[in-house]
Amino acid sequence: MTIKNYKPVVIFLVLFLGVLLMSSCAEKSLVKIKSPKKAKIGEEFVVQKSSNRTPRWINEPEFQIVKIKGEKYIVVKVDVSAKDRRAAERLAEGELRKRVAEGIKTLVESQFSEAMSGTQESYSESFQSYVATVARNIPVVGLIVTDTYWEKIERVKSKNEVEYYYRIVKRARMPYKNYVESRDKAMQDVIAAIQNEADRAALEKLIEKIQNGENE
Repeated sequence: MTIKNYKPVVIFLVLFLGVLLMSSCAEKSLVKIKSPKKAKIGEEFVVQKSSNRTPRWINEPEFQIVKIKGEKYIVVKVDVSAKDRRAAERLAEGELRKRVAEGIKTLVESQFSEAMSGTQESYSESFQSYVATVARNIPVVGLIVTDTYWEKIERVKSKNEVEYYYRIVKRARMPYKNYVESRDKAMQDVIAAIQNEADRAALEKLIEKIQNGENE
């Protein structure tokens, strides 16, 4: 066999050994824990987890606004369980988007409520519907998953039977400026659709108050 004919074989062996090495390293990075020999029915035990130390961030709030290196972010966290790990991963990612959408809605409502407090303005009964429309029409833009932690849990079903499921905790963040841009556009869309001039003027004042408060 010529040197040229050896080249494909050598390349294949290098790639194959690389895959084996990566798989071995990934397996070593997992933390396996032996469950106790004697356990009561209904008891649960962590038998495997993604890291040796349980990260502190899993105890953080589900929705918060934080500063990271001088930049504001909306940070969300979810904690889900499923029998299959891949299913749990997919479920967690879907729940992250749902959680940030719910948090944004609450954030908009609280910002309007704070802007309305202490004012002498009288608002029409339909005014709250404008606020609700703004909160409902803010898209989730630029959400990125930053951290994942998982555990494989053994549950004792009976004297001779156990079952397993996975707990997945994920954290993601979205630039606060993305929220502001989407919120302000939603506000302007609502203003453009308001027929009542008094309501339009009142909403514009509230929006200005909210925006000024963020720039302070």
